[in-house]
Amino acid sequence: MPRKPNPTCVYCAKNYRTEEEAKAKHPECYVGHNCRIKRNRLRNPGQINAKRRANYARKLGVSTIDPLLPEAYRAELAIYGQENQFVHALALKIYQGNKLTHQMLPQHTQGLRQPELEAYIQKLLNYLQTEYGIDCFGLIYWLKSEDCPECQM
Repeated sequence: MPRKPNPTCVYCAKNYRTEEEAKAKHPECYVGHNCRIKRNRLRNPGQINAKRRANYARKLGVSTIDPLLPEAYRAELAIYGQENQFVHALALKIYQGNKLTHQMLPQHTQGLRQPELEAYIQKLLNYLQTEYGIDCFGLIYWLKSEDCPECQM
């Protein structure tokens, strides 16, 4: 296991943005070139470690590839009600990558029979297919009907 960094260096790297500030606050321990590298490493550990891992993988001959579909759309269907008993409302969320791009507020479906409900969901899927190229829901999850945001207003 590697040695833990000096707490003074960690504090200095996180709280003093410029080198002049760090020199002024800690003149007894600041060493030009060494501290510049150490401060960068302590401020950005995720980037430094990712770069190290990529270099190691490249040395082993393993090539890393970028995600193939970073901008792909996916849809999630939220069903308010009790699973396999009744459906109170349906909500839809559309994500592009990991970012929520569109959201349909819950639509109450009380009074609809099963065939009508299935037709409504099929109509949603047809719309998603034509607009976004989504042919199925990425995730379908059930929520309690008490959590319906339309009823709480």
